[in-house]
Amino acid sequence: MKTKLVTALFYGIHDFPFYGHNYSARWDRYINSLVQISKTNVPIVCYCGSNIYDSLKKHLDENNVENVELIIRELEDIKHSKEMIKIKEKFPDKFKFYLEVGWAKLALMEENYDENLDYLYWIDCGLSHLGLFPMRYNSDSDKINGRSINKFRYTFDKIFDENLFNKINNWLGDKLLDIRNTLFFHNAKDLNRVLELNHPYKSLTVGGIIGGKIEKLPKLFNRFDNYCKVCLDKEYLINHEAIMSAIGYDHPEDYKVYEFDTWYHEDTYLTMPSITHEFLSDKRMFYRFFEEINN
Repeated sequence: MKTKLVTALFYGIHDFPFYGHNYSARWDRYINSLVQISKTNVPIVCYCGSNIYDSLKKHLDENNVENVELIIRELEDIKHSKEMIKIKEKFPDKFKFYLEVGWAKLALMEENYDENLDYLYWIDCGLSHLGLFPMRYNSDSDKINGRSINKFRYTFDKIFDENLFNKINNWLGDKLLDIRNTLFFHNAKDLNRVLELNHPYKSLTVGGIIGGKIEKLPKLFNRFDNYCKVCLDKEYLINHEAIMSAIGYDHPEDYKVYEFDTWYHEDTYLTMPSITHEFLSDKRMFYRFFEEINN
């Protein structure tokens, strides 16, 4: 099955209008996680700003990464970004979040649409990290220390390996992937109000991995774009995950859903003692998606 991944890394965008992260730990996570994701051996297109291209290319070269194609694209030049920035200029106290990055996920996926593919996915380049996965999925967990630059914090090789996307493809079949969190991290009332919907949301889509069967993607791109235009017309910007939640509820027939309750896992207690095994006992954890696709 021909599969392709799309991702992006934008860093140094912490000022207006994007309000991105402004600390080096994020950079460390993004670049080292991307190296681990590359070990799926799937072709990956990674977009980045010109300000970080040289540093990112150097890191990939030093780690002998050959399946990641870097493309320079400034965030403000991606579809809808300029219109979003105008709204942020008009309402300077609203929308203080890097919403443009989320909307860009679908735009950049659409640029890589190819009928010769079987599956196309977006994947967040920073997805492989110890906040999401227990130590047993990392062969080098004994080398982890407290420093963000420590690459072993991101080497979850028993998740991100050459079999991962074949397993996801087989699990999905002819559907699109919809991983949903029962913890409401976006305002569902605003979502329904702005998009003029009346969905009784029980969970909301997360944007770490998006996509699936290639034939289903043109409708997703079109539906997402239409809702983006509604937001722009009403001058109210909504997170891409919330928009995709609405689309998933509009067209459930197109999706295969994995629903979870918490990002935490059995080893979270090592840094957050309040996350006990009792706390987790009745909760479905995000990482168990990667166990489910094995069955």
